[in-house]
Amino acid sequence: MALAQLHARRRRGVHRRPDSGSVGDGAPAPFGGTWVVAASPLMRLRGLAGRPPDRTVMVLPRCRDVHTLTMRHPLDIAFVDRAGRVIEVHRLVLPGTRLRSDRAFGAIERFARPGPWFMRGDSVEIPGCKKGGPRRVAERRRR
Repeated sequence: MALAQLHARRRRGVHRRPDSGSVGDGAPAPFGGTWVVAASPLMRLRGLAGRPPDRTVMVLPRCRDVHTLTMRHPLDIAFVDRAGRVIEVHRLVLPGTRLRSDRAFGAIERFARPGPWFMRGDSVEIPGCKKGGPRRVAERRRR
């Protein structure tokens, strides 16, 4: 089931933790668009700046701090933890803004547009994220 359908069901009172599948360059992203993984430091610094508004969904692994200083258009931004769970969501972030999440492992951003976007608790498989991160740490401590 698509993430957009799951979000519609969640609003009607049906709760289920969605999984958008694996993130990869050129793969279809949830809510329309295409994934782009910013693997190099230069790509991470640039982000969506300098691009015309399109349907690109950019993934910034190992990123806790996002700025929109050189942007001309607002963004939708979601921060994810090490396990790939969405922990913070920001819609319509205006140019000239800086956002930081100390608990984040990565960020996902797109040009702001109406319609569904990630919600807290959604799950995304980002390159470098550990599946079930916090549980594994807790299990190691018990041993």
